Amino acid sequence: MTKVLVCPVCKSTDVELDAGGVSGKYYCKKCGYVGSFVLEMTEGEFEEMLKMEKESMEHDENK
Repeated sequence: MTKVLVCPVCKSTDVELDAGGVSGKYYCKKCGYVGSFVLEMTEGEFEEMLKMEKESMEHDENK
């Protein structure tokens, strides 16, 4: 079970430790987010989250 780090802003998995981990913050290469909070989940949980968000967006468009 592989864990992935997910940006809380744009939901990208292109996240790494900022400043080599010295600052204790994370950096998102996609949107530029820098902060100490990221989502940590399994790949399955990540795929489920994306699926639920897509369904939610489709539901909102049909209103």
